[in-house]
Amino acid sequence: MAVSDFPSPRGTGVAFVTGAGGFIGSAAAAAFGRAGWSVTALGHARRWADVGPELAPPALWIEGDVNGERLAAALGAQGRPEVVFHAAGGGSVGASLADPEADRARTVGSLVQTLAFLGAHAPEARLIYPSSAAVYGEAADGAIPETLPAAPVSPYGRHKLEAERLIAQAANGGLDAVIIRLFSVYGPGLRKQLLWDLGRRLLAAPAQVELGGRGDEARDFLFIDDAVRMIGLAAGLEQRTGSMIVNAAAGRAVTVRQVAEALRAALHVDSSIRFSGEVREGDPQSLVADVRRAQTLGFGPQVALEDGMARLARWLSSLKAGAAA
Repeated sequence: MAVSDFPSPRGTGVAFVTGAGGFIGSAAAAAFGRAGWSVTALGHARRWADVGPELAPPALWIEGDVNGERLAAALGAQGRPEVVFHAAGGGSVGASLADPEADRARTVGSLVQTLAFLGAHAPEARLIYPSSAAVYGEAADGAIPETLPAAPVSPYGRHKLEAERLIAQAANGGLDAVIIRLFSVYGPGLRKQLLWDLGRRLLAAPAQVELGGRGDEARDFLFIDDAVRMIGLAAGLEQRTGSMIVNAAAGRAVTVRQVAEALRAALHVDSSIRFSGEVREGDPQSLVADVRRAQTLGFGPQVALEDGMARLARWLSSLKAGAAA
């Protein structure tokens, strides 16, 4: 992602990124840093190599769960942030099904702490919150607009929706926030979910790989660079937004079977892929975005699925080569 795709700092030039050790958080921290922001990163499990060897370390790294004490330490060291990208929280439907209470604590608990900090110490800062298409639940087939009533079917989706509602309440009191409902974000650095699991299994070159579901489930895949580009647009909006909600996706329906076959082809393996037919609780049949609101903000995906799969395949192959060495 080029520096020109991300806004330059305006005032203090300070950006806080929570959940900065995760897939999207680390990519966002990298983009802020490349664009000249002074980045304070909060979170666990730093994996800076996954977002590019050219990345300079953040101005400040604070290890641990996001809470008022750690946010206050960041404030004391770096000053008031202009932007807070709050990526801390639960990261998957599967983990939320296994332990709903822990998922809620990560997602809602960390947000409550962040909102309290902003209200007390940085009321002018813009909060950018990565929510999820999971808030829509079992939406009807076709493109889903932001105006569709939310009806999540998994704990993960319910906790994301609870977080959105807390942000909306804070916006009524003056908070400036952009909620980005991300669809199926993928790319180098994502060490969980379908493509990570499938890629590692395919690299072992078995005769056949079996996946859950039917394979005809429709999803809207967005490469990580494009997801971060949407974050940059949100950070650069001139007007205060209240609690704007915007979908971030490619706006293109792709079946799970199609994306699995695209990764298989990119890895140049001959394994066949079959589906068990068993659908996991919390997995809707179709999650495809209406992206017209994002387009009005200047967003359009720049990485085609085929190119994104090629880049993902190279990264997965490099990990296998490194492990073999």
